Amino acid sequence: MISHQHLVEEVASRTHLDDTEAADAAVHLVLAALSSRLDPPRREHLRKAVPAHERPALRYGADAADDAAASLDDLLADVARPAGATPEQALFLAQTVVCRITAEDTDLAEDLLRALPDEFGTLFEEPDRIPGRTDHATDTPPTAHGRHHGGARRDE
Repeated sequence: MISHQHLVEEVASRTHLDDTEAADAAVHLVLAALSSRLDPPRREHLRKAVPAHERPALRYGADAADDAAASLDDLLADVARPAGATPEQALFLAQTVVCRITAEDTDLAEDLLRALPDEFGTLFEEPDRIPGRTDHATDTPPTAHGRHHGGARRDE
C-alpha cells in the first residue's frame, strides 16, 4: 500500500500542483468520484488499498453512490467542478491518482477494471503529459493531456 505522504507527494509532483494540501484535496476528489461508481465489494477492496487518511473520501463516495451517473464524462465532471479544472485536467488528475494507487496492486487494478464500464479503462493508463503544455522541442501543442492549472480547492 502506498503511504499517504508518498501518494500526495507523487500527485503534487506529477500534476505540478502548488502544494501538498492541493494534492491531498485532489486525491480526495478523485477517490470520492471513483468510489461512488463502485459496488460495495469493490469499494471495500479500494478502501483496503488506500492509506487511512484517504478513507473518508471513499465514505463520501459511498454516500453519493445512488446519485452518481455511470459515465466517465460524469466522473470527470465530478472531479473538475470543485477543482475548477477542465475535463482534460480532471482526466490527467484522475489517471495520476488511480495509477499511483494501483501501481503496486495489480489485483486491485484488475478488480476495478472488471467492475467499471470499459470507458473507465483510460483511468488506468499513465498520463503522458500535463494538459496545456507544449512540446518545447517542436513548439507543438500537446496531443494527449495537459497541465492542471490552479490545483484542487476545498469548497466543502
